[in-house]
Amino acid sequence: MRRLIMSKRIKHIAQFVWLIPIAMVLGTVVVVNPLLGNGLVAGKYFHFYLSMGILGAVMMVFQFICRSRFRFGMMDWLLLLYGAATLIISCFIHHSEATTKHVLLLLVIVLYFYFRIVLSGSGFYRYWLVLFLIVGGLVEAYLGLLQLYGFEVSQHARFRLTGSFFNPGPYACYLAVVLPCAFHSLLRDWDCTKVKFHLRCMPIYFRWGVSALTCVGIVLILPASMSRTAWMAGAVACGAVVFLHFRKEIGRFFKGRCKVVLLLIIALCAGAAAGMYHIKKDSADGRALIWKISLQVAVRHPFGVGIGQFPAVYGEAQSAYFEAEKGTEQEQRVAGNPEYGFNEYLQIAIEQGVVPLALFLCILGYSLYKGFKRRKTGATASLLSLLFVAVSSYPFSVLPFLIVMSLLLAMINDRRKPHFDQNSPSISSRVALPIFVLLCGISILLWICCTVRPTYQAYRSWGQLRWMYQSGAYEICTKAYSALEPQLSDQLDFLFEYAQSLSKTRHYNESNRILGKAARISCDPMLYNVMGKNHQAMRQYEQAEQCLLKAAHIVPNRMYPWYLLALLYEEQGDIDKAKAMARIVLTKEPKVQSTAIREMRERMKKIL
Repeated sequence: MRRLIMSKRIKHIAQFVWLIPIAMVLGTVVVVNPLLGNGLVAGKYFHFYLSMGILGAVMMVFQFICRSRFRFGMMDWLLLLYGAATLIISCFIHHSEATTKHVLLLLVIVLYFYFRIVLSGSGFYRYWLVLFLIVGGLVEAYLGLLQLYGFEVSQHARFRLTGSFFNPGPYACYLAVVLPCAFHSLLRDWDCTKVKFHLRCMPIYFRWGVSALTCVGIVLILPASMSRTAWMAGAVACGAVVFLHFRKEIGRFFKGRCKVVLLLIIALCAGAAAGMYHIKKDSADGRALIWKISLQVAVRHPFGVGIGQFPAVYGEAQSAYFEAEKGTEQEQRVAGNPEYGFNEYLQIAIEQGVVPLALFLCILGYSLYKGFKRRKTGATASLLSLLFVAVSSYPFSVLPFLIVMSLLLAMINDRRKPHFDQNSPSISSRVALPIFVLLCGISILLWICCTVRPTYQAYRSWGQLRWMYQSGAYEICTKAYSALEPQLSDQLDFLFEYAQSLSKTRHYNESNRILGKAARISCDPMLYNVMGKNHQAMRQYEQAEQCLLKAAHIVPNRMYPWYLLALLYEEQGDIDKAKAMARIVLTKEPKVQSTAIREMRERMKKIL
């Protein structure tokens, strides 16, 4: 009898210990590490690596205490097939180097299976996983309110409201993904407020209170974010929650009025779409241009171009598009140098190819179908919101969204009933081999990331060196950055700082080598501007002209490349071309007036 009691106690302790690394993984969204270079993003990465390592170790120990039933289903095989196809195409067809994105892809797939194993263990874990997700949204909403009212500093100098993200867009979209889950919990647990208080229902009361606070916080903060994508995603997903929760009442109310209601909904949607388009017209036109050129690139590359290669390929396509004078005046005005495709489905088609895209869409379609069929309303509505966000933003390029997506997919494909249950199921040995294989994979990845390639220390050193770069100590930075290049070769900001330091210290060829590496992961015209200036300093005028013309065609509305071309032609003695470039600088209307633009125009007047 004592052994049985001790065994139950050990299982209960194991259940709560298991929750600690899970909470760490889901808490990645709020992590910021200012000690690292690009600590807003890198801090989340390294916290995620650490959390996954701890989660793997805890699962290895406690799986033999609190075992769970886990069977492979259709969704699991589809996800493994998608991961294998993506990595094979990227690594063996395009010979892409292993980057942070490759590592994260593998880790997120492994995390999905961790969630599947945990959820198959007991309904107890489902309760806490949902609660952790909602609490994450509550913390972000609270942080956003502090930033909005000036009690906290945002993570971007240009924006007042960013949460723990680098931009208001992803921040608002994350809240829009959490909102449907919190809203569903609020509606589902509403009945607990109508009955007499009972101590055994404390978990339900607690979840209802947290969900209510989260919904209020998100509703308060979303309008201030000015993110149209988040507004639409949150509205559509919450509408789905309301429809599924009150489907009988709605069916009775709309009986015989379907045509009128449908017309009213269409009119409201059309009016809302038109209004949101005119709120940020240039932004919407800019995204339309990105989608237009991305579609052309996807058609030309049916087998993809490799993970992380979207910006470079897109930049080439946009440069060729404007060089051929196909762009309208409005397209030239709103063109930019996007790091993301602002449509994840198009970006997957470009980077990974048609086959992984088809598998990915099968995963999403299958999950939505199963979610609605099994009445997993909260998780399915949140997934619907995430997929809506992916149409006009870049959630799959931001780590917290990937973590949430793996959780939502696991919750939807879990076959247990979604109720609070602390009774552990019977022991099963089927899960031992998958767990062992996944843990081995995770251990190898962590070893590669943090031991073989001391990436964390490289990020710390970069964070310490950035103030020296900003103060103009280029000689010191050049020597220090050279040692960090192998670990940070996929970080655009690092490569640009290193190339600039080399250029300032007159190591022009080495600077161009680094800029060429950066140009393979970015379409920023500043890379070609610096490259052109390096060629000009070495009196390689033809190469300088090619680089500057490419910079000018990638983003035609920027004056700086035309200004540099005018100075190049003046140095060569070609006054006619110099005057032609000077006229472009003087007549082109800038997006924002600044002192630099006035100085450039004064210099161009001297040429004329």
